[in-house]
Amino acid sequence: MSELLSMIRAGSKPVIGMIQLDPLPGGSRYASRGVEAILKHALDEADTLAANDVDVLMVQNLGDLPVSQTVVASQVAWMTRVVAEVRARFGRPVGINLLENDAEAMLAIASAAGADFVRIKVYVGAMLTPFGVESGQAYAAIRARNAWDVQNIAIFADVHDRTGVPLATGGLAEDLDHAIRLGGADGVVLTGKTYGETLEFVSVARKLFAAAPILVGGGVNAGNFAEVARVADGVIVSSALKDSGAAFGRFVPEKVSAFMEEARRVRAMS
Repeated sequence: MSELLSMIRAGSKPVIGMIQLDPLPGGSRYASRGVEAILKHALDEADTLAANDVDVLMVQNLGDLPVSQTVVASQVAWMTRVVAEVRARFGRPVGINLLENDAEAMLAIASAAGADFVRIKVYVGAMLTPFGVESGQAYAAIRARNAWDVQNIAIFADVHDRTGVPLATGGLAEDLDHAIRLGGADGVVLTGKTYGETLEFVSVARKLFAAAPILVGGGVNAGNFAEVARVADGVIVSSALKDSGAAFGRFVPEKVSAFMEEARRVRAMS
């Protein structure tokens, strides 16, 4: 079973810290940096998170923006190397997200590198994103997981991700139903365009699927962690821990420490 799912079922409210990679070969911004430099940056970021007891790590290819809709072989190979080394060095659950929304590639990397879960930004329906229309990947994800017999890799599906606009949708409730009941997602990631909308999304999901694992995918900081932890099962955090206050930037150890101190305080009270 996925370690992240086990944490959620135990009620531990895991904190998932994002490791944002520099541009990979085949990505739009790659400029001959070399795998060792990319790996060193990823391990340094992971070290900051792990040293402050962040529970789970997730690797994402943010440096490849703007993205296509499928990755190339070199991106798969280099990301597999990074994820495998992060997992081996820090010994905690590691997840994967490719911004190209290529579910088959994510499952391939996860299965080869020993990752624990994948996050798929467009899982059902379709979304108009800044880089075009992206279609749901539920079929590709479930087919790959079954074909390679990697049932221990959990699938977390974003529903109505804030970076896009849903197309021809019956609404959030219907798309949640499609992702969980029809699409077979193990859990959902919810992030509204505002913090208030995020809480509304979580409320809808909780009423429909009381037992479904729910992660909040953005907008969480030390000041609102307690409120989020009351309604969701875990959080994904990046910007609140950076020197820039945005996804691009470097982790500030003091910010990571303060966030985790608050997380421990809140979890101790539950």
